[in-house]
Amino acid sequence: MSVLEQQLSLLGIANLPLDVKTRQQLDLFISTSSAHFDHIYQQRPDKALLDLLLGFMTLHHQQAQQQWLHQRTATTKMKMVFNHTLGDEFANKFTHQDQDTLLALTHLWLMVQGAANIDYSYSNEQADKLSQIIINGEEKEFPTQIITNIESLRCQFMQSYYLGKKHHKSKFSLYIKQLFRKV
Repeated sequence: MSVLEQQLSLLGIANLPLDVKTRQQLDLFISTSSAHFDHIYQQRPDKALLDLLLGFMTLHHQQAQQQWLHQRTATTKMKMVFNHTLGDEFANKFTHQDQDTLLALTHLWLMVQGAANIDYSYSNEQADKLSQIIINGEEKEFPTQIITNIESLRCQFMQSYYLGKKHHKSKFSLYIKQLFRKV
């Protein structure tokens, strides 16, 4: 098991609220990025592992977001063509891999933010911003339905943040227990 896999397992990656497609993208990301993270860890042994993981996830999240934004217009047009030529039933089988990657990396990024004790308001703002971008890019619903979907996705993202936060609290309480044992 790579250092990346170990750290993500310790943070509770198995408990992330992901669907099957997003979980597959997550597994693909981990398998393709583990060697890169291991290399970074070896190059900077003096840095805290969680800090390296936060920087690593921030970089990859930004790249995934830029890729998704870059491809969004073309994907929307392609989906419209599928809707007109194949019908809704078959067009809905079309998936946007960049979006699944962005969803997976957003969950990971927010989980790591929680573990690193990043301020709630920043993480919530990022979760809300990404939810709006993703939902507004794909929905053709009524405005109230869009707001409901945005809020639902934001809540899923924040579940990942709190999963990481739970790790931070358990680590902090372990530190306090160790501190009192010394006294």
